[in-house]
Amino acid sequence: MTDPPPNNTVRVSRIFPTVRPLRAYFAHRSDPLTNLFLVLPLFIVYHVGVVSQIEVLPDGRYQWVGNGVDFLTGTALSLAHGNVLVYAAGAVVVTLVLTALILVARRRSGVHPRLFLPLLAESAVYAVLTAGIIGYVIDAVGLGALDGKSFVSQVISSSGAGLHEELVFRMGLLHGGAYLLERRGARPWMAWGSLGLVTSLLFSAVHYVGPLGDNFSLASFGFRFLLGVVFAAIYRFRGFAVAAWTHTLYDVLYFVLKAF
Repeated sequence: MTDPPPNNTVRVSRIFPTVRPLRAYFAHRSDPLTNLFLVLPLFIVYHVGVVSQIEVLPDGRYQWVGNGVDFLTGTALSLAHGNVLVYAAGAVVVTLVLTALILVARRRSGVHPRLFLPLLAESAVYAVLTAGIIGYVIDAVGLGALDGKSFVSQVISSSGAGLHEELVFRMGLLHGGAYLLERRGARPWMAWGSLGLVTSLLFSAVHYVGPLGDNFSLASFGFRFLLGVVFAAIYRFRGFAVAAWTHTLYDVLYFVLKAF
């Protein structure tokens, strides 16, 4: 017969009944398939928004609610010759393929819908903390040509930015670059630290390039650099899905605060 647990252990477990599940949640790092499942809503919201707001300009060019690193939408629209139905059909096919991939491989991974709400709550906390910590320069920052659009357009843009920018800068350049440096013998902290700074500089710089680019200012560049460092840290320790949702919710929060 085992001895009963000490009174202080019982007292702590009664006061903090969710400590163990929380520790298990934060100790878990989602696999790539789970990350794909968790960001699928961002993909759907963005492309449904693109389809609903495509405009054909008088000179024959196409205009949509996009973001600075969306390299595919313009190409897809050109291939579809501006046909919204063809573009929508392609987006539906891609969505179905991704969904099928998730369902087929679900048994081999930790994919489960119950992961979504904790991830959303965690990302919302990070978004609010980020706004509070470095938001003192928010008045110096504009997010490009979309500032003058409707709130719905801003939410669509935020979904695309959170997905595409984290995919390109954090998963592609940061993670891929750190992996290559580690293979060449660099220590993990040096590889991730140096690439975190470099990719944050690139992340900030891309906001001033192209038709959606903002007017350059040192204050806004520095702010976006710090924002990139925060997203890089979140990606490194919490994974792609948390970084993408934090980025999206931060952008939405920015637009909400700017409206008041």
